[in-house]
Amino acid sequence: MSKLHDAFDVLVAGGGMSGVFAAIAAAESGRKVCLIEPANMLGGQGTTGGVAGFCGDTHTVNRVFDELVDQLKQLDAISDFNPCHDRRAYDLELCGFVLQEMVRKAGIAVLLHSRVIDVTAQDGRITDVAVSTAGGVLHIKPNVVIDASGICVMARQAGMPVIHLGANEQLPMSLYFTLWDTGKPVTPKLPQGCPTWESDEDLPMTTLHSFDSGKVEVKMKVVGYDAADGLSLSEAEMHARQQMMGLIYYLQTKGYQGRKLDQHVLASVSRMIGIREACRIEGEYILTQDEVMHEAVFDDAVAVGTYHLDYHWPDRVQRAGTGITTMVMPYHIPLRSLIPRGSRNMLVPGRSASGDQMAMSSFRVMATCVQMGYAAGKAASLAVTQNCDVPDIPIANLQEQLEQNGQSLNLSAYGLFLRNLLLQHETVTPDQPPFDNCHASTLLQLENGRMLCAYFAGSKEGEDDVRIWLSVREQGCWQEPRCVASVENAPHWNPVLFADEQAKVHLYFKVGKHIRDWQTWQIASNDQGENWSKPSLLVDDGSHSRGPVRNKPIILSNGDWLAPSSVEPSGDAWQVFCDRSTDQGKTWQATQLLTFSDQIDPKQRGAIQPTLWESEPGHVHMLTRSTCGWVLRSDSTDFGKTWCPLYPTSIANNNSGIDLAKLDDGSLALVCNPIQNADCSLNQRSVLTVFRSTDNGKTWPSSLILEDEPGEFSYPAIIPTRVGMAISYSAKRTAIKYWHGSVEQLQSRTDQQTNVQCHEPVSAK
Repeated sequence: MSKLHDAFDVLVAGGGMSGVFAAIAAAESGRKVCLIEPANMLGGQGTTGGVAGFCGDTHTVNRVFDELVDQLKQLDAISDFNPCHDRRAYDLELCGFVLQEMVRKAGIAVLLHSRVIDVTAQDGRITDVAVSTAGGVLHIKPNVVIDASGICVMARQAGMPVIHLGANEQLPMSLYFTLWDTGKPVTPKLPQGCPTWESDEDLPMTTLHSFDSGKVEVKMKVVGYDAADGLSLSEAEMHARQQMMGLIYYLQTKGYQGRKLDQHVLASVSRMIGIREACRIEGEYILTQDEVMHEAVFDDAVAVGTYHLDYHWPDRVQRAGTGITTMVMPYHIPLRSLIPRGSRNMLVPGRSASGDQMAMSSFRVMATCVQMGYAAGKAASLAVTQNCDVPDIPIANLQEQLEQNGQSLNLSAYGLFLRNLLLQHETVTPDQPPFDNCHASTLLQLENGRMLCAYFAGSKEGEDDVRIWLSVREQGCWQEPRCVASVENAPHWNPVLFADEQAKVHLYFKVGKHIRDWQTWQIASNDQGENWSKPSLLVDDGSHSRGPVRNKPIILSNGDWLAPSSVEPSGDAWQVFCDRSTDQGKTWQATQLLTFSDQIDPKQRGAIQPTLWESEPGHVHMLTRSTCGWVLRSDSTDFGKTWCPLYPTSIANNNSGIDLAKLDDGSLALVCNPIQNADCSLNQRSVLTVFRSTDNGKTWPSSLILEDEPGEFSYPAIIPTRVGMAISYSAKRTAIKYWHGSVEQLQSRTDQQTNVQCHEPVSAK
C-alpha cells in the first residue's frame, strides 16, 4: 500500500452518483484518481440506499450519463424517459455493476470498504488524507480533494464551516425494501415489539412501486434521527427495520390503498437506509430557495437543477401531505456553491453542496448530483493542470469543457422534465405602464430562459406617439418596459422578433400613418436584446409593407429565410405573399400574391398576416387570418416560391390575428380567436384558444381556452420552447399577457365545454 502514497492528483471520497461522475470526469482528463467508498459497491443512494429511480431531468444531463443509460438500456434495466414522470426506474444492482465497469475502464483506483478517518489541513489546503482500508491506514497527499460523501466527512475534519441541522430538522430518511409475489397465500408473522397500525392514514408515509414480475418496491419514511451522527444513524437503521416488519405485516393482512399483499414476502432490504439530508458546507456562495424558484442565472454556473422543491415534514412520520413539492423552472448551480468557504483545494458536489435547506431539497436528486459531480471532477483537473487553487480556475475554460461533454448550461435547453407541471400565466406589462394602450406583441426566447416580448404602445393605436416597446423576462420576472424603436413622428406598428443562425436578434416593424403607407424598418442586437442598432429600412426602394407583416419569419431547411407578409390596399381585397432572403436578410425578393380557391365566396376573399411552417424539406405551409369566417391555408412544395390557392380549414376566424408554431415534438400549435364572425368587432375577440395538431394541420383535436371573459383578447404570438410553447397576446389593449405551458395542458375538445367553432377540414384543390 505504500506505493499509493502521494500517487494521486485527485482524491474522491464517496462513491455515490456525484462521486463516481467526479472521478470519471477527472480521470478522462488525464488525472490519476482514487475513489473511496465505505460500502461494497458504487452508486450510493442509487444502489446501496435502495433508490432505484433517477429523479431530475435524465434526458439532458451529460455525455457520460448518457453512456450509463445506454448500457442500462442494453440490459433492459431502465425505463424509457417520460417527460411527465417524476421518477425513471432502473435496476439498482445492474446500475451498480455498470458504474463499476465504467470506473474500472477509466483507470480509477477504487477503494471499497474504506473511509476517510482524518485529514490534515493548513491555510485552507488539504495536505494529507488518512484512509482506513481493509489493509490498514493509507495516507494520500492529493492535489485536489472532492468530498462527495454526502456527510461532509473531509470538510468537517478539515475544520471547514458546515451547516448541520438536528434530528427533527433534517429531511427525513426512508428505508427501501422489496417484496416478491410467491403465487400463493402466506402466513403473516409479526415479530415481537414491532409496531401496528389501524388504517392507511396512521402508517408511516409509504410508496409502492409494482412491477409485472410480481416484485413490489416499498419506500417507507423514517423520522427523528440525525444522518450526520454515527450513533443516531445506527439507531435509525435498527428502528427502520423494526418499523418495516410492522409495515409488512400490515400490507399482508390489511393491504394498502385497497390492495392486500397476502401472497408477498420480504425478498431484500437496501444495504443502508436512504438519506435525504445530513449536513452541508457553507460555501463561497449559498444557493437560496428564492433563487431556485426564480430561475437563477450565474456567471460561474456549472450545473442545472431541474427538480421541484421536495421538502418532507421532518417530524411527522405519516404521509399527511408530502410536504412542499412546488415545481420550479430550471436554474443554475454556481461553482462557488461547491467550494467550502476559505478552501483552496476542495470541492463538495451533491446534496452537501452549499445551499439553504429548501434549495437542497431540489438539487439533491441524482440527475443534478451527476452534473455537479462531473463539474467538480473537471474543475479539479483544471486546478491540477493550471497549478492553481480551485477558486482561481478559469471558469470559461471549465464551462467550455462541460458544454463539449454534453452538459448544457443554457437553461433554455431544459424544460422537458415534468413539463406538465410547468405553467406560467402572467402579465408582461406593469400595473401602471408608461403608455395607455399596447397591442400586437411578439416573442423570442434566448439563452438561459431569457424571454423578449415586443409590442407597439402609446396613447392609442394609430396615434403619432405610438412606438415599439420591449419587455424582458429573466429569472422569473418581467422587467420594466423600455422603448427600443422610434423612427419618426408617425405611428409604429406590428413588431416581429426573430433570431438568426448566429443568435443575432432582429426586430422588424412598420412605420406609417396609414396601412397603405407602411414601410418596414429593422433594428438588431448582438447582446441578447440589451443594445440595439440604429433603425434602417428593410428594403430601401420606396416599396412598402415588405418583410414580416406581423408573424415571425422561418429559416427553411435550405437556409433561406421566408417572411410571411400581406398587403391591405384601400378598397381592394387583402392578399398575402412571402418575402424571401437567400443572404441572411441583406436582400429580399417577394413572391406573387396568392390567389383564392373557388370554395371561397368572391365577396369574402380577403386574407392577411399569414403564419408559416415547414413540414419536410421544401414543403412549406401557411395559415392566414381572413374575412370569410375561417382560417385559410395554402401549401408549397418548392420552398415557398409558389403556392396553391388559399382554401378553408376547420378553424373559425373572425378576421382577427393568428399565429402558429411547430413544436419540438413535430406537432403544431395554433392560437387564435375561433369565432365565425367576419365583422371584426372587438367584443367578438373575447375567446382566445390554442389548438394542437399532430397530422400537419389536417385536424386540431386538442385545445385550451386561454381567455373567455368579456373584452378583447387578441393578436397572439406563439413560439416553441422545451417546455412546449410560449404565447403572448393583447389583453383589452391595455396590457400584454403571457402563457407558457406544455402540450399536456391542452385537452381533447370532446372533454371541454367550449364555444369554439369548427367544421370538417377541406382539402386543397
